[in-house]
Amino acid sequence: MELRKLKGSSFWWMALGMIVLVSSWSGLAFMKRAESSNPATRTVALAQGEIFQTVGLLAPILAALLTSRLAVMESSERMDLKWLSLGQSPMGMFLAKLVVAGCALTLCFVIPLTWIPLTALAQGFHLEGSLAEYILLPALIACFSSMAVTAIQLALSLTIERQAIGLGLGVIAGLIGTGLGPMSMPGLGWFFPAGISSAASPFLFSASSDGFARMTLVANPWMKVLTSLLVCIIWSGISAFVIKVKESDR
Repeated sequence: MELRKLKGSSFWWMALGMIVLVSSWSGLAFMKRAESSNPATRTVALAQGEIFQTVGLLAPILAALLTSRLAVMESSERMDLKWLSLGQSPMGMFLAKLVVAGCALTLCFVIPLTWIPLTALAQGFHLEGSLAEYILLPALIACFSSMAVTAIQLALSLTIERQAIGLGLGVIAGLIGTGLGPMSMPGLGWFFPAGISSAASPFLFSASSDGFARMTLVANPWMKVLTSLLVCIIWSGISAFVIKVKESDR
């Protein structure tokens, strides 16, 4: 039913534009790295890590835009009463919207996180370890982070009438989420959805002997993946609880 609601709406164009935007930015960043002649900077891990860093910054902002659009469509012209009359509960609408918006947001990051390492390897970039891990690990963490951020932003969009508040919070969350790594406090990211990608980052930064940045996978990255999944479930549950409370108040 949720997909039928969105038939012919601008939501899909908005999602497509976000996918193109993130992929285009990723492509330009990769092209700049590919032009370097220094082998220390031509590694699959470094190219992939740069793209992965965009998750913490862009996911809350894009999620706020997507969920705001869903909330506006739901309540415009008394459409919320129509769906309720058809037997769709507020909790059912929330879960359906979470799946749709979360999957759309996930694609924004999973697509470049998949083709960047493949392209880098084809262009002779150095690879340490398994290519499958360099693709799968960041993609899974990006997926769980995107779903958690979408759940919170969707709860805000459905409970707060002013959609600008959710967007503003998304921008602030993105700035904080990406700033935890440079501030050497990535562990704080476990306490809010936008910081999951920083806290669960599978990449380890270091400096090589020639002064260039070096990036490798952490010793046990799968624990970070499982933890990010757990945190995603927790934040999704919190968001669902908020919607349940609102439903009870009505």
